[in-house]
Amino acid sequence: MRLRYIPMVFSCVAVFATSSLSAQAPRTSLTGAVTDAQGRSLQGAQITIEPGEATALTDAQGVYTFPSLPAGTYTVNVSYQSFAPFSHQVTLGNGTPGRLDAALQVASSSEKVEVYSGRVGGEVEAINRTFNAPNVINVLPADVITSLPNANVADAIGRLPGVVLERDEGEGKYIKVRGTEPRLTHTTLDGVTIASPETVRQIKLDLIPADLVSSVQINKTLQANLEGDGIGGSVDLQTKSAADRAVFNVESLGGWNPILTGRQNYQFDGTVGKRFVGGKLGALFSGSYDWNGRGINDVEPAPAVFGTYDLRDYRYFRDRRGIGGTLDYRWSDTSSIYLKGLYSYFNNFGDDWIYSPAINTFVSPLQGGSDGNISFQGLRRRPVQDIGGPQLGGNSVISRALFHWDLDSSVARTRDDGYADAHFAPVSASNPLNNIVYGLDLSHPLIPHLKVQNGVNIYDPSKYFLQNTTEQFTYSPEVDLGFGASVSLPYTIAGHASTFEMGGRFRNEHKFENLNTPNYVPLLNQGAAGAVEDPSLAMTNFLRTDFVDPNYYGGHYGAYGPTIDVDKVLAFAGQTVAGGTFGNSFNQHEKVSAGYLMNTTTLGRYQLYLGLRIEGTSENNLGYLGASNANSVGNTPVRAVSSYVNLLPSASVRYAINPLSAVRFVYSRGLSRPNFSDLIPFESTSGGGAARQTATEGNSNIQAEYADNLDLLYERTLSSTGLLQAGFFYKNLSNPIVATQTLETVGGSTPPPTGITGGTGTQYYLNQTINAGSGYVYGFEVSFQQHLTYLPGLLNGLGVLVNYGYTQSQATLPSNETIASGASLNRPLIGQARNSYNFSPTYDKRKLSVRLGMTYNGPNIAAYGDGSTGPNGDNYFYSHLQVDLQGTYRLPKGFQFVAYGLNLNNEVFGFYNGSTIYPVQREFYRQTFGGGLRWSPTREVR
Repeated sequence: MRLRYIPMVFSCVAVFATSSLSAQAPRTSLTGAVTDAQGRSLQGAQITIEPGEATALTDAQGVYTFPSLPAGTYTVNVSYQSFAPFSHQVTLGNGTPGRLDAALQVASSSEKVEVYSGRVGGEVEAINRTFNAPNVINVLPADVITSLPNANVADAIGRLPGVVLERDEGEGKYIKVRGTEPRLTHTTLDGVTIASPETVRQIKLDLIPADLVSSVQINKTLQANLEGDGIGGSVDLQTKSAADRAVFNVESLGGWNPILTGRQNYQFDGTVGKRFVGGKLGALFSGSYDWNGRGINDVEPAPAVFGTYDLRDYRYFRDRRGIGGTLDYRWSDTSSIYLKGLYSYFNNFGDDWIYSPAINTFVSPLQGGSDGNISFQGLRRRPVQDIGGPQLGGNSVISRALFHWDLDSSVARTRDDGYADAHFAPVSASNPLNNIVYGLDLSHPLIPHLKVQNGVNIYDPSKYFLQNTTEQFTYSPEVDLGFGASVSLPYTIAGHASTFEMGGRFRNEHKFENLNTPNYVPLLNQGAAGAVEDPSLAMTNFLRTDFVDPNYYGGHYGAYGPTIDVDKVLAFAGQTVAGGTFGNSFNQHEKVSAGYLMNTTTLGRYQLYLGLRIEGTSENNLGYLGASNANSVGNTPVRAVSSYVNLLPSASVRYAINPLSAVRFVYSRGLSRPNFSDLIPFESTSGGGAARQTATEGNSNIQAEYADNLDLLYERTLSSTGLLQAGFFYKNLSNPIVATQTLETVGGSTPPPTGITGGTGTQYYLNQTINAGSGYVYGFEVSFQQHLTYLPGLLNGLGVLVNYGYTQSQATLPSNETIASGASLNRPLIGQARNSYNFSPTYDKRKLSVRLGMTYNGPNIAAYGDGSTGPNGDNYFYSHLQVDLQGTYRLPKGFQFVAYGLNLNNEVFGFYNGSTIYPVQREFYRQTFGGGLRWSPTREVR
């Protein structure tokens, strides 16, 4: 069977099953909406029908649907933690749809907390959705996301149990779930895979403003009706939609950061929405804009000897903007159509200046000779990325079945609109900057110092001369087009409520990259003598006067030296193009076809689920020999074509110990495909003249990684708005994907890469991403959340949210991997942090709401080295503990005053090799303080 026919076959089966029901006895449907007393929609409310065991959950608009019930009288029960139970009788006639709406009242035990407003209302929603979900999930509603100064969606997700952030430039970028690397976490928008702006699978979540989504849901276990990707987890970004109650809110915040003598940031966002035409038409739109003048002080030592380091200063002016929303129309209580989506655009602009002093000859372990030098580099950073897409879909009841369909598209792009770097250095042998005597001070290994001992002024701009300049223009888009359909059929078996569901989905992905990267050298450098120290090339001609940093790195290195304006260098007429990279670097097509069957049955206190998903993948990828990596241009095109089909079974049982507590046991099989860049066929070598021959190759034969996942979870809802969860998980990995450097020998049946010289027995190093054979990751998670309303007096406004995650893992590397003597081939997985936790006390009393956020991620491997604890060991992210604080005070007329502090402890970001005494990068951002106003007249408590 051809892969593209998989969803078609399942769709045909679904249509046949649905049409066959029309000849059976007529039934009817029951729908309704669940709100609080103020008319706000309640998502995640559980609806049960008596007699029988049929259940349903309310969606983002608070709506529930029972598509097929026989005529009769039923008792409808609605439960939602922190609200009083609702129960009402309804009589249904043959063929006549029924409707029952429920407006819930606050439970008497929760009256001390306004559970329907702000962050507290969001926490109540998260508890209900989490406890009532058919699989193991974590939820972040919008009000919880915005209760701390989360710059983007990744920062918010990093506060959930078992999640570790991969940070960059002071913000979260990628997420790592349950001890797995970012590639193993899948991201969807409203349930559908979203395109990636990069050549990796994971989505760069710092692209998306934190306030642009209605909620974020992490599916930690997979079901057949979810995309098969996501060994670590599947993150679903859910767009906002209109409910019956009108929504209008705007926000304006500003902040200040003391780094680089003071940097500012500000943001504006707003949402407006309502239902019209008697509730049939819904429209909601939201927008967001933020500008961040982030600064970074960064020291990057060479860990082997500390004989050189980079002193880096960054000044950013980055802006992020986004829009999103939904239009929907309800033809009837059981039939609707919608158009929804979001789009986000990110200018990650900035300047970067780098001084690189170096000892060239050591006369003793801490003393350099008289040939020390220094160079300078100025960079203009102009990357632009955007992401988003629309989804058109609908829901309807056909005969006895609930039918869903959608057409979707997503686009993500990376462009570089003139990234440029200019290099300056001393040239002549007599230049003082080529004759520096350095002493190496390692009394504080994390802050190494190269101290000038012969009086040379290393920051004299008249002694630096332009060497070369590079300007880069790139365009790399991904366009995804797809469609999906499903049908859900309720039925009874021996009197027990059951649901059978089937569906299919198809996705076509196209990604490519074009490069235009000219290299410039000064015209004076074209002579036989090469580079010269002509006054027209001196750094003094290109200085900028609007930047100073008198307290660089907290004063440990004194004031930062003079910097340049790269635009002045690019405008300099005395240079010419001398080579560069031009053309297409890769072209990739991927098609994924999927179909699934699943069944859910309720047997008293037990809920049983069985499912099977079939996914077929085809790849058609073009790369180039002679390319140094997948993102560079080579000279000989080479194409690789492959396809494979996967069976992904899943099963779970949930046992309700009582209405407040339950135990779940879940099995699922998932996969994670290789990064796009790993699949591109390319090949490059160091050349025969190199002392150590090295080859780098793509691997079009690399296979997807698989995991058999087991989960055991105990959960209990608590009085006064609370939830306790404790669970264990185990993932058995097959074909784990790892980047390796192996020592190869010429000879045998496999020919060496083109460019490797020497006969049989010649050794060379091969860099390649491969399947490593086997691996595992296991761990446990504990989460506790409760509002302590039972405490006396002012203390009853206290609350606490704390979670902890522990993981252990192992991947077995190839036997010819280059490792240190005695080092093991069995290593932790990339991205696995043994410990992570969040501690977040809250206080809510009358008009005041305050939340503290403490997030800790343990150290984890970023890339494999030789496995030792020395300077060539594995490359680790530093542990990271960040403290943030935010409070709001409710003012009249729907206004709120907001104040926040971000990164109050000025936590370090960076990498080290083997041991923390061998730092590779350590950068600081300082604290940010800010505040502003929110206005939500439609949400004012009355």
